[in-house]
Amino acid sequence: MPRLTGPRLLSLALVLLYAGFWAWYGGAGRPLSAEEVDRFMAQIDAMAADHQSSLGARQTIETWARADDGREFFMVNLVNDPADMAAAEAYNRVILPELFKRAGHPIFMSRPIARFIEPAGLEPWDFVAIVRYRSMRDMLDMITGPDAENIRHLKEASVSKTHVFPTHIGFSLIWVRLLVALLFAGLGVALHFAFRPFGWYAR
Repeated sequence: MPRLTGPRLLSLALVLLYAGFWAWYGGAGRPLSAEEVDRFMAQIDAMAADHQSSLGARQTIETWARADDGREFFMVNLVNDPADMAAAEAYNRVILPELFKRAGHPIFMSRPIARFIEPAGLEPWDFVAIVRYRSMRDMLDMITGPDAENIRHLKEASVSKTHVFPTHIGFSLIWVRLLVALLFAGLGVALHFAFRPFGWYAR
């Protein structure tokens, strides 16, 4: 049996850490059950009772939830300039931690630099953002959580108009799992050379 030297222990630790990241980052989980959908929809109905403007999205959400495949998805956000910059900053301070703790994060954010091909009469969008969600379960958990009302209020105050729709990746050169693997590999090399002078590391 190979002896567990310092380099082997370091490699094992990094592999286990990366495996933990892979499991947490997810992206191919269990689809929502009918019971989960019923529970989330009951929460949404209770929240929407005082906000009639939210009721229009209710059927869309339920239809999507009942067809959930458990996979990660990417929400495309087309946004007009913020109606209130302070509200936009407050919204980001609230929403980003909620995303990050569920392995969600922005993938792409940009502003158009010119107008090009567009249908006649279309009002142009000022900002585009693509955000990764680990699963629809995470999204529903977030929009029905204890901060949901505050998130909704800040979202409405932060933009004058928005168009949001979910997508699955067909092709992308942005590979978060690979980038994290390279980060762990670089960390391993750095730690290896940092530990080499110590006798306990080589024993």
